[in-house]
Amino acid sequence: MTELAWRLTRLGGRSALLSTGLTALAVAVATLLLQFAVAGNFAFAERADRTAWRDPAAATGSASAVIATAADHFGGDSVTRVDLAALDGDAPVPPGMDAFPAPGEVWLSPAAADLLEGVPAADFLARYGDVRVAGELGAEALAHPNELVAVVGRDAADPAMHAERTSADGVSPREVDSFAGGSADAVYGFYMILMVLAAILMAVPAAVFGAAAARLTVARRDERLATLRLIGATPGQVMRLTLIETTLAAAAGAVVGTLAWMLVTPLVALIPIDGGRWYVGDLWAGAPWMVAVAAAVPALVAVSSLIGLRSVVISPLGVARRVKTKGLKAIRLVVFAVLAIAFMVGSNMVGGDMVAVAILIGLFAATLAAVNLVGPWIVQKLGRLLARTARGPARLLAARRLADDPKAAWRAVAGVAIAGFVAGSVAMFPMLQTDTGAQGTETVATTVPADEADVLAADLAARLGDTAEVAVVDSSGYLTAGDGRAVIEATTTGEQLEAVRSTMTAALPGNPPEREVDSSIMSNRLVGSVRTGVTVVLAVVFATAAVSAAISAIGSVLDRRQAYRLLHLAGTEQEVLDKARRQEALLPLTVIGGASILTGMVLTMPVIGAMGFDASGALILGATVAAGVVAVVAAGALSRPLLRSVMRDVSPRPD
Repeated sequence: MTELAWRLTRLGGRSALLSTGLTALAVAVATLLLQFAVAGNFAFAERADRTAWRDPAAATGSASAVIATAADHFGGDSVTRVDLAALDGDAPVPPGMDAFPAPGEVWLSPAAADLLEGVPAADFLARYGDVRVAGELGAEALAHPNELVAVVGRDAADPAMHAERTSADGVSPREVDSFAGGSADAVYGFYMILMVLAAILMAVPAAVFGAAAARLTVARRDERLATLRLIGATPGQVMRLTLIETTLAAAAGAVVGTLAWMLVTPLVALIPIDGGRWYVGDLWAGAPWMVAVAAAVPALVAVSSLIGLRSVVISPLGVARRVKTKGLKAIRLVVFAVLAIAFMVGSNMVGGDMVAVAILIGLFAATLAAVNLVGPWIVQKLGRLLARTARGPARLLAARRLADDPKAAWRAVAGVAIAGFVAGSVAMFPMLQTDTGAQGTETVATTVPADEADVLAADLAARLGDTAEVAVVDSSGYLTAGDGRAVIEATTTGEQLEAVRSTMTAALPGNPPEREVDSSIMSNRLVGSVRTGVTVVLAVVFATAAVSAAISAIGSVLDRRQAYRLLHLAGTEQEVLDKARRQEALLPLTVIGGASILTGMVLTMPVIGAMGFDASGALILGATVAAGVVAVVAAGALSRPLLRSVMRDVSPRPD
């Protein structure tokens, strides 16, 4: 059977080989994108695991060390500070270090060392006392290569190893006997949810594209298989022949796509998320997962090809005579509407429960996939409407094509339509960032125990002298006195900001001093990560759409080459056919693309609307529409030479 499949492909000439190559190319692209989507979820888990040592479990028996953490600030950057003190000579060595830090030693991450190069000690290192830089942290201690981390060795009697941390991003002093089994930063849970959404937004179009690969040049294959059925081939033989032909091409494409992913992984690792690029190893999902993804796409192609054989198996004579198929059912629209409404209702009701969030994500994925279900139905209705109102041969040809074979017409614009849905869903996400640079006058504040506030404020004022005005206040920015705490603030100039902050950190152990605007550093990082994620998702989705449009356009020409030859022999000019092909793509794209964008915006409006809107979203949407139109027009132009060749080639074909 394999030999027969190869013989039929070879006898089909260049067009048959080209269609097989197109299937392999489509599967390669889909596999590459799916490998990317899967790897991203593992990457954040790797970051979370490497940072868990900073929040280890408290010792259940005798402790050997004390750990505390806080978030220091330098300019517009946040520096994670880990304070360590040994209780005995058996203190465990922290990850990424050669030895437990001795009092007076500071270990910096490579990025922190670069940031502080040439910076006066008074502006940063002085906040940890009389210290020296003892070394750089290894990758095992860092979330990513660009993370800013300072590990400070202290004496167990140091006040910093006893002062409580009340800020959300700090860990109060804790006695430990190991750095294993710690808790990852909660921010990575948020990033993992976003990555799941991003994976869905990339994986669904890729999966649709991969499934459509089995339907490229489907008319040519169906006619050939119908002929085999009519001369005695059994349904089982036809199914095996189809599986061999499509699965072998898909398997080759899956291998190429996986190898391509391995080659581009170092480039993908340069994408900055959460303030830094990736370690290449983070994007390695592991051989079992990569093999599973590589096998899933050919399996999807095989299932899609078998589903497409229903007409050949049931009515081969009807296929051979090109009997018009029945119209698509409106149940497609009902399914899409039910899923969309369920998602909108769920997004208004869901709370912080992870099960509910998972269900909501599943509904969104199903709604996105249902775009591929309702698309052909809309195309068919549009074709019938245009056929009744057509004026001119090009419009009539386009309308009849849309009405007679809506699934094939949809495949030409499906990628762009789904991309429009994705763009409408994410493009309006607010991406405003706050300026965290130093101003002319700055106020830095922190909370301290209320019964010690006056003494600590007097000591701080003596240390600062004329460089800042110190006061005990009821509130400063977002900090408010209460629950046994008081607020000490220092007002200084922008030039003296870091020196004053260093002095306050050394004098007031506990929560690091902050400006009100410092709270925006984390939100800026999140917004920047979302902006990068949206850009990457849209780039991936539209790259998929562009490749899909190009391959579908070429496949459409190969599929209808006999009709084009007959039209050419009947006197139809290529200009008319080109115009009909453009309208066949642009007319449904205008209707479905616009509806997809609007639907995506409506679905996510309850979630995004509560965060406010950013005008840059309109620019993203505009670029989305322009990119989609250009992709479809370029796909048509790319297939024009093939159309010219097909029209001029009137020789009989063996298939």
